[in-house]
Amino acid sequence: MEEENRVIKDNLKKINKLKSLGIDLYPSKTKRSFSIKKAVENFEKIKESKKKIHLVGRVIAIRIIGKISFLKISDEFDNIQAILKKEITKNYDLVEYISLGDIVNIKGYLDYSQTGEKSIIAESFNWLTKVIRPLPKEYYKIKDEEILATKRYLTTLLWPEKRKPFYIRAKVYKALRSFLDKNGFIEVETPILQTHYGGALARPFKTYLNALKLPLYLRIAPELYLKKMIVGGFERIYEIGKDFRNEGIDREHNPEFSMIELYVAWKDVNWLIKFTEKIIKEVTKKIYPDLIIEYQNNKVDLKEKWEIKSYIQILEEKVGLNYFKNSLEDFKKVAIENNIEFKPKLVTKAKLADEIFKKLIRLNIIKPTFLVDIPKDLSPLAKSKKENPEITERMQLYLFGFEIANGFSELNDPIDQKERFKEQQKLLKKGDVESHPYDKTFIEALEYGLPPTAGLGIGLDRLIMILSNERSIRDVIYFPFVKKS
Repeated sequence: MEEENRVIKDNLKKINKLKSLGIDLYPSKTKRSFSIKKAVENFEKIKESKKKIHLVGRVIAIRIIGKISFLKISDEFDNIQAILKKEITKNYDLVEYISLGDIVNIKGYLDYSQTGEKSIIAESFNWLTKVIRPLPKEYYKIKDEEILATKRYLTTLLWPEKRKPFYIRAKVYKALRSFLDKNGFIEVETPILQTHYGGALARPFKTYLNALKLPLYLRIAPELYLKKMIVGGFERIYEIGKDFRNEGIDREHNPEFSMIELYVAWKDVNWLIKFTEKIIKEVTKKIYPDLIIEYQNNKVDLKEKWEIKSYIQILEEKVGLNYFKNSLEDFKKVAIENNIEFKPKLVTKAKLADEIFKKLIRLNIIKPTFLVDIPKDLSPLAKSKKENPEITERMQLYLFGFEIANGFSELNDPIDQKERFKEQQKLLKKGDVESHPYDKTFIEALEYGLPPTAGLGIGLDRLIMILSNERSIRDVIYFPFVKKS
């Protein structure tokens, strides 16, 4: 902190001195011939032309040796050495006022240095932005995880490779839109501020609209609104956007996160399973053309057959619990033996099964696997199977131990949906804040008739985390929430 304060004080002195000389340290416009990357790639051609050019960038290294100074300047995609000489650079006497981190414009010509390094020989330079705070020196490395997350701009500034997840995110979104557009979908928007939240089992954030004296919620999912649009006559729709859940922060959860949800009339979960595989492959292909993903010391080839397994069966195979035959007490016993916490007054067999699955089973599902036959009590919006109404026509896609996608044949029976909402309402009254609320506006929409429909949600942050080979979704969200230490 003492060193930082010293540098800040020194930089402020430099700013005052330069301003007293009438130098504009923050001009609105600048000349730029082309990017540094283009200069480096076309170095020989530009050098031979002896053309005077302007390159702009941030100073990431400074070395002043009497009458000659060496700067390294960097823009988004590359960096280059700038050589300033007293006998060539018109305003060389101002070099001493350059600080690490300053953003400058170098006017000059390209040539090699005496050591053979590609360089721009400066005839003059000017400031575009003068820094006050010192950049952390790279050799210190930033150890503080909180700083890495709360000041992401320092991370991506010092280590350009940390920008990779954000380039991948852009490619993923572009690929999703392109693929869905080709398959007859249209992109739509639904409210983020909602009078009725729903579409997932989660606790919402609450707010208030003063103008209408109306309680509102940040959406936990766009699902119910999108299905209302299917009622309204649309057949293939999708939305990419933010959802908000008032829940914990960990490796795979952030209260604000990105999802894509899509809905298709006249289709069911079996069609959806095949379509989901196509989507994931199409997106992955843009990052890894061979469809082979390496993630945290595991490798998966998406060209190999994707598995489909029963949630009920895998529960019995891995922990010896039969969802229909074993009692709630049996589930409690397994949970206690494995240090899985639960609230005795709110616990149900379905909730315990879900926690046991998350803690003991899913982390070992590395290859792409669809889990089907999800219990009805965990799926208040999914259609039940005719052969067993206690399980649903729902699937979840797991990859490298993470749930990547969730989809189902949508429940379009308003009477059945009403009863499920009532059951969820009972849990809410008991204090289970993650139960689904009763939404009469959605029931009313269903009463006008929702055609047979398949719906899918994909967690984009987790998918991008895998494609970037980052350990936590915090590393692929530029402004994540961070727990205070």
